[in-house]
Amino acid sequence: MTIENSRISAGQFMFSIACFLHSSSLLTSFFVIITRNESWMPFVASIIICIPLIVSYVLLSKSYPGMNLIQINEAVFGRVAGKIVSALYVWFFFTLTSLNIRDLGTYVNKTTMVKTPISIIIILFLLLCVWSAYYGLEVVTRYSIVFLIISCVILFISIIAVYDLIELDNFLPMFDMPLNNYVQLSHIASTIPFGETVIFLMVTPYVDNAPKNLMRYFLGGFLLGSILILIVILRDISVLGNTIQYFSLPSFEVFRLGTLFQTISHMEIMFSILLIVLLYFKISVLFYVTMLAIAQLLNIRSYRPILLPCAALVVVYAFTAFKDVITHTKTAQETTPFFWTLFEILLPVLTLIVSFVKKKAKNKNNRKAVSK
Repeated sequence: MTIENSRISAGQFMFSIACFLHSSSLLTSFFVIITRNESWMPFVASIIICIPLIVSYVLLSKSYPGMNLIQINEAVFGRVAGKIVSALYVWFFFTLTSLNIRDLGTYVNKTTMVKTPISIIIILFLLLCVWSAYYGLEVVTRYSIVFLIISCVILFISIIAVYDLIELDNFLPMFDMPLNNYVQLSHIASTIPFGETVIFLMVTPYVDNAPKNLMRYFLGGFLLGSILILIVILRDISVLGNTIQYFSLPSFEVFRLGTLFQTISHMEIMFSILLIVLLYFKISVLFYVTMLAIAQLLNIRSYRPILLPCAALVVVYAFTAFKDVITHTKTAQETTPFFWTLFEILLPVLTLIVSFVKKKAKNKNNRKAVSK
């Protein structure tokens, strides 16, 4: 059953992945608190580790052309087991949406709309997400290239603004942490945000010429987004050094310290605009994918009738999942990566292996039938 009728170009798909990942570069506090000024090293390691993971996503999608992740689960595991696996993924997508909208609401409430209740902020942004989702995938991803260009320009301007504050000695000492810290950060980065790109398996059937271009554009979007995050981390470390661990928003502090052409200050305003735009894009993609997955799971012809009820549930879940930012950050460091590993690594790889075994067995049986 086809629920989504709109199509997107391979370029839109690639830039959407890059924009999705880049949104996480502005919320790196739970990275740097673990390995401080050495955070860039395990982060690079996680990029390398995740390349085979992205390849496995592409191979899985190409094995079942025209199917999204929910449909693939049923094709591989059967109707009952496939429904169970898909229901778990719906919970995963729903949780990602709720956590990210809570992050956005908290940031806006603490920095720009201090007197506005966080619930109102979250509802307003979710209504925008509902509007985007209502008009389909093409509208959700349409401005990904625009958002990415704007964010790259602002990133370049920020580097110029803090150029005089950059100290290469801030990267020293190196290899001064316990091995466990490097492993922990590599695991976190592999799941948050890199593994979250598994959600794009819900989108691949609607990409033009997907079987032909999917590997190139999926990997291209992943590497582009990863490099942008790495540049942000390197910039922040070069300015803040070991003190980076003390800031809940290192990038915000870097923007605050920056001065452009010795006259333009308050660069943090640019950071706020950038963060809000990128997080809004990420949440729009997450919300759309969640609605598509629910409709596919329940065999509903259209996800549009469930947009507002599900948005209301997202608001409720956003306030019940974590009581405050500190709890959220601690959970993201210690617990979340292990849960997310199931959905982002173990299940996709298992699905690919089972698919390969089933197809090999089918081909073997076909050859036997022909020989008889």
